[in-house]
Amino acid sequence: MFRFFKSKKKVSFHEQLFELQKIGIELNPILNKELILAEYSNEEFEKEPYLLLLIALGSELELNGNYINCSNEIWYLDTECIEDTGDYVLIAERIKDLSKNYLDLKNIKDFVDIENQVASISFTLDERDYCWKLEVNDDWIDEKIIVMFNDLLEIKNTDKRVYILDLGGQDCLVGIFSRAQVKQLNNLLNKYKFVSL
Repeated sequence: MFRFFKSKKKVSFHEQLFELQKIGIELNPILNKELILAEYSNEEFEKEPYLLLLIALGSELELNGNYINCSNEIWYLDTECIEDTGDYVLIAERIKDLSKNYLDLKNIKDFVDIENQVASISFTLDERDYCWKLEVNDDWIDEKIIVMFNDLLEIKNTDKRVYILDLGGQDCLVGIFSRAQVKQLNNLLNKYKFVSL
């Protein structure tokens, strides 16, 4: 008796980008596909369909001396990134961008003192002031900040939430999506999945 196995269909970079665009994850309009393909080959994108492209889209590229987010819908985050005051401000600003102004945070300030184990972030949202104390664990981000941002999204009466795809180390992908978007995304991915904290 013969067994026939279907060979895994290769999905090209262009097909992957098209499928992600249908979900709402797009290449930053000031960049072009060739810049992404200069970083990775088409063959590399085909090895782990969608995952490498999401990482590439979540990263920054240098353009004319400036670092530009490759996409405004996905973020490739190194969670070992808290070293000093200002680091949580950068995180909050990126979350604000990903939220498409659902979280229109203003007056964002933080304080980080690793040595004395003190960290906090404050901001204004919808004319209400927030101040969150954060845990210090060397230079690791306090992941409960994601849970707290999700609580704010819930107050905004939207089904969008912050979703994380853990890459198995200190790196992860972060996006603010609806349940429908996450279902579509997870259907495209193999072993890795986006979850909400």
